[in-house]
Amino acid sequence: QQIHYQIHTHTHIMSDACGSKVLEFYQDSVVLITGASGFLGKVLLEKLLRCLDARKVYVLIRRKRDYNAQMRLEQILKSLLFDRLRNETKAAKGLFEKIEAVEVNFERDDLGLEPAMRDRLRSEVEVAFNLLASVNFNEALDQALETNVECTRRVLNLLSGARRIKAVVHVSTFYSNCNRTMIEEKIYDDIGFGGYDNIKSTFAKLQDDKHKQFLSPVVLGEFPNSYTFSKKCAEVVVRDKFGHLPVGIFRPPIVTSSYREPVPGWIDNFNGPSGMVVPLSQGLYSAALLDSRKKPFIVPVDFCVNALLVCAYDVSKASATKTKTIPVYNYTDDSNLWTWGQVINGFFSGLGPIRKLVAKYFTGTTTDNPLRYAICKRIMMFQAFCLDLIRTFTGKEKIMQRLFSKMVTLSEVLSFFCLNDWRMTNANIRRISEEMSPLEAELFPFDIRKINWTEYYRNFVPGVIKYAVQPRSPSINERKLKESKLRETRKLNSGLFYLLWSSVFIIALKIFKNLFNKV
Repeated sequence: QQIHYQIHTHTHIMSDACGSKVLEFYQDSVVLITGASGFLGKVLLEKLLRCLDARKVYVLIRRKRDYNAQMRLEQILKSLLFDRLRNETKAAKGLFEKIEAVEVNFERDDLGLEPAMRDRLRSEVEVAFNLLASVNFNEALDQALETNVECTRRVLNLLSGARRIKAVVHVSTFYSNCNRTMIEEKIYDDIGFGGYDNIKSTFAKLQDDKHKQFLSPVVLGEFPNSYTFSKKCAEVVVRDKFGHLPVGIFRPPIVTSSYREPVPGWIDNFNGPSGMVVPLSQGLYSAALLDSRKKPFIVPVDFCVNALLVCAYDVSKASATKTKTIPVYNYTDDSNLWTWGQVINGFFSGLGPIRKLVAKYFTGTTTDNPLRYAICKRIMMFQAFCLDLIRTFTGKEKIMQRLFSKMVTLSEVLSFFCLNDWRMTNANIRRISEEMSPLEAELFPFDIRKINWTEYYRNFVPGVIKYAVQPRSPSINERKLKESKLRETRKLNSGLFYLLWSSVFIIALKIFKNLFNKV
């Protein structure tokens, strides 16, 4: 399936910087990013290099196993995401040289930085984006608080001594206050259990993990998981401890594949909706626990990054006017949203004609009925068992049960966001959108109201397949050679078996669907 798009190229229009206050803000600036190895962080880094004339970009990266910070940065820059920058910009190598990887240990109060590097950062950094976060919804609460709150505190402590700092943007989530039905652009100070400091000290006194697990649901209260609660706590800490900084809080909702930049459909993970569509794209049975009438807050990652960049400029303006209230940006809009039912149909539009037909009428099930979903889950796992049986017969590793188990877990942790909806205010986002010049609106499009969702979802599934399911590999030639040798054998061994299995399975699904409709 080919990705369809039209895109305006505006690579490095620095000659027009005088016509844009946002471009002027970033021109010759020194930027610091945490979380650059994440989905949103990578797109932010690419946009900074391709469209903004920053003098230096410091990327704080932790060591991961045998990979130091520089090696991890090189891995990031090898991503397909940066191909447009490499292909369109002759000076791409020079742009990459603007980036400096700084190895840190986020678990240490001093971030493990040498005094010379700490002083260097504090003397140079002007704009900072804190994207560092753990997005594991099932993470133990004390670990989520350590990563999402304490690590944020350590980064902002570093920036507290930054002598040239103009703007710090802490990236939170729209769902940091998901215990409310109405979410305004303000920081809510309603953390239970005596507040964050009391929660932190209480967990510090507990040595037994079982006691922590027992206490966690009490602390979470109405929050569905440790991620949303910890992000709420981080917002309060930012306000209480770092109000002296020129800081703002940016709240994106569910961030999914790119709309147009640098290419349509780019995504590198299976979090959220992208994890739901993989089985459908392969002609396999998939079920999701959601209410098809609810409207999810979904934003493309490139629009999200554009809004984030413009918000940083707005934070600097607010700081210059000595505004005491920390600006909060709810990057959402409810005037141009699709229901989950429309979103799922949008996914189908990105499939080929046959798979679209099969997915829509046979292999794709959505329900808000827990009993029905429980039955569907059994079907999925039985399917995975059968597929692993086929893989065993053809000499392949048994991985399907493990993969489908992860998909079921994903569906269940996301169900809270798929079965509920929220009201919100977004006056700050609307205001900065209206204040943009025509050039800025072209360079930094982020108005959700202007997204053509039909076009977006037509590119969604092909993008997931191209960029997440089939990522670039150093041994791609070896893989192709091996696959070429085994192709005919695979067809002979599994073709007939697959045809038989598919026929039986589809008939069974049709029977189950008829039964489910009566539930």
